[in-house]
Amino acid sequence: MGTILLSIEVKYNNKIIKNQINNMYQHHKGRIKGFTLLEVLLVIAAIGILAAITLVAINPNRQISQVRNTQRRSDVNIIYKALEQYNIDTGSYPTGITSTLKDICITGIEQVGGVTNCTNKVDLRVLVPDYIASIPVDPAGGIYSVSVNEENSRIRVLASNSELGQIIVVNPAVEERLQAQITAGALVPTATQQLVEGRLVYTNNANTQTYIDKPSTNIICPTGYIPIPGNSMYNTTDFCVMKYEAKAVAISNPTVGLKTPITGFNTISNNTTATTAANGRAIASVASGYPIANISQTTAASYCVTAGANLITNAEWMTIARNIEGVNSNWTGGSVGNGGLWRGHSDWNPNTTLEASTDNDPYNGTGNISPTIQKRTHALSNGELIWDLSGNSLELTNDTIMGSNKLTSSSTLTGVSEFTNITGYGSLNYDLVRPSNNTWNSSQNMGQFFISSTSGGPFVLVRGGAVDTGFDTGIFNLYMNLVTSGWSPIVGFRCVFR
Repeated sequence: MGTILLSIEVKYNNKIIKNQINNMYQHHKGRIKGFTLLEVLLVIAAIGILAAITLVAINPNRQISQVRNTQRRSDVNIIYKALEQYNIDTGSYPTGITSTLKDICITGIEQVGGVTNCTNKVDLRVLVPDYIASIPVDPAGGIYSVSVNEENSRIRVLASNSELGQIIVVNPAVEERLQAQITAGALVPTATQQLVEGRLVYTNNANTQTYIDKPSTNIICPTGYIPIPGNSMYNTTDFCVMKYEAKAVAISNPTVGLKTPITGFNTISNNTTATTAANGRAIASVASGYPIANISQTTAASYCVTAGANLITNAEWMTIARNIEGVNSNWTGGSVGNGGLWRGHSDWNPNTTLEASTDNDPYNGTGNISPTIQKRTHALSNGELIWDLSGNSLELTNDTIMGSNKLTSSSTLTGVSEFTNITGYGSLNYDLVRPSNNTWNSSQNMGQFFISSTSGGPFVLVRGGAVDTGFDTGIFNLYMNLVTSGWSPIVGFRCVFR
């Protein structure tokens, strides 16, 4: 009986509740509205805060790295101020600080048997406690480094182990300033190098690495050679190269180039009379005389060694070519990318190579006296001029390639093809072959490449161009059909001094 009464009571109460809800709905019907703008904004803000909290929780490592970088910024500033105040008081910086960046020795950590070992490091204990309470230690166990910035003779302090790609440095050098701009996106190197703050800034073609090099050199070169700024992309440091194509001279008169025995192209036939001491001859870089030709790569390399130098490598050739392409005066339009590069003597008129002349007469022998593509000199970023890197005679390098590893092309032409038609690089890569801008080809006088046989080898990488236009001439021109023992009356060479 009690159960029946309870059931009736529950049903009764539910009915009352339903009636009350219906009455409330009827009372407010017609007055229900959507969310206000303020309510929507508050909800969005709340979601944003929750999302930020979630990200922090998901990526704590980044937050920790940022905290450590903040500490590093504080540390390098403390070190910098202490060193500058020490210099003011004593008239010099602590012993061991030079223009070469060196790590700071961490006393109390770098000890062996209780003795601090600061070999090849800078010991700053002289600053403690008068100028600094203690030497700061990198929060992640890394190092701080110091040097004197040669640009202003002030202390430079670097956090060498900064994280998140950030550069943390006080009184940065040019390279660091440029790299900071690149990291921040304020300086975006194009495919063509830029001269910024006295440095060449450029990227490889894949945009995977940025390079910053000095445009000038301090290397002292032998007579007839000119200095070339190194290029970190090609792992070349400053070197010297023959200003002119290698010529034969009499040992008794080494400043005058010879003209016999001659080939039909006004080149020296080395396989007729070898350029050796036994014949009273040697190689030299001089303006007069005809280029040595009819010579194999092996023999050319040996001649360079005898002269105390080396046959130019493909990387060194590209170092020069990429430098040239970034100099405004080498372009027919007066600025990089405007018109084309000078091609040198390449129009088959006359159909022989030419002697060089003074730098004031870069059209010597071509029949031209005003700017045309026949200009035979190219300027380098350091102001030097090089003769006949394009035109006159092709030039051997010290590098070879097997036929199966040659470049491939989409062109229907047999042998000769444009750089823009390359479909594969074989054992080479873009930056070892082409100009920096991937749209430049023979229309900009860059040259072409010659593949011919794709079997056998090894074949020499022959660069530049010749007097004829059988395949287009240019400083990037690449010929890959001459075996190491082969020779040609229009293929010469030049040496480098490292």
